[in-house]
Amino acid sequence: MDIIDIRRFFRNRFEYYVDNKDSHGAGVRDGAPLTLRDLCKILANDLEPFPPRYDPDMRKLCGHEYLTWFREERTYGDVARLLGTLLAAEDGHLPPVGVRWVHAILKERPAA
Repeated sequence: MDIIDIRRFFRNRFEYYVDNKDSHGAGVRDGAPLTLRDLCKILANDLEPFPPRYDPDMRKLCGHEYLTWFREERTYGDVARLLGTLLAAEDGHLPPVGVRWVHAILKERPAA
């Protein structure tokens, strides 16, 4: 698969997750066998800007820390790391996200 398809699959599953809280993407019918978790791992270091049309969804995802998201342009990698952490916490692999979780993840952005 090429990176354009990977990003499209990610956006599809991202939207589905925000609307349905289902990270497996069972209702996404784009033909890709990848879950949101798989795509988060693949895109964790992607520096392509994440489309601003998803800002309302990012506000839902980030909760009370949504203003942290809007401080600068963000990438697919930023979204993937946020979602990866959130999903790991939901699965019990990490402690639940807490205060300033968005800030903590975004400040550890990989170098360009």
